[in-house]
Amino acid sequence: MKNKVIAVVTVVLGLTAAIGPRTIFPVCSAAEMKMKCYYTAQWELVVGIIAALVGVGLILINDKKIRTVLSVIEIALGALIVLIPTAIVGVCSSPMMHCVSVTRPALIVTGVLEIVTAAVSLYFAVEDKLGKGSIKVAQLEN
Repeated sequence: MKNKVIAVVTVVLGLTAAIGPRTIFPVCSAAEMKMKCYYTAQWELVVGIIAALVGVGLILINDKKIRTVLSVIEIALGALIVLIPTAIVGVCSSPMMHCVSVTRPALIVTGVLEIVTAAVSLYFAVEDKLGKGSIKVAQLEN
């Protein structure tokens, strides 16, 4: 049950990253020329849809090894959600623009929540695979 709830949260966060820059926290409108924030929205659409699809995989698949791999993929996708508006593509350079003051912070929060949720999913996948007390025993042995 807890795995399914976490997986649903990853789907919602993926969809938020995908459609957010176009609807909820939109980037600047591209009047005549397309700015950086337009391409950020394009890339977030792709990454967000992939994150949502991986989340659907987490809902449907019960194999622990596959859930572990999907959780690691979700962590990487969460990092991409953060990096696209901050380092990879970016947003407009003017601090007065909507994409700088609203879209970028919203995508950073969405990406960080995706990473945290995927890390919790990874923890549960590893815990289920090894057994309830195995992680604590392994930590004590080191």
